[in-house]
Amino acid sequence: MKKISNKQSAINRKLKEVYKQIAETRGHYCTGCGRSDVPLSHSHYISRSRRKDLELDPNNITYHCLSISQSANKGCHDLWEGGLADKQKLLDYHKAMEYILENDTELYFLMTD
Repeated sequence: MKKISNKQSAINRKLKEVYKQIAETRGHYCTGCGRSDVPLSHSHYISRSRRKDLELDPNNITYHCLSISQSANKGCHDLWEGGLADKQKLLDYHKAMEYILENDTELYFLMTD
């Protein structure tokens, strides 16, 4: 098992605090499809690997549903990770793109070209 660095451990603790804040202040439903009867995941509009400085920003994090099985339709989390056509299917697509345009213009134009 790989050891987690002290720095990563601190980030993980802070992220758990942000997730707790989100759980206390937002409805527990998928912002991509509106469902609340499916497993949900925290989803970053701008990936943690791309913008470390935004990984703890609550505005960069939403609830997206997970795929339930291989045979079922893709969950919104998977759609967000897919191509532009998949992202455009989500109810929160425009909100996400506004956030991305405001915080990472280069990514916005990479996604829309």
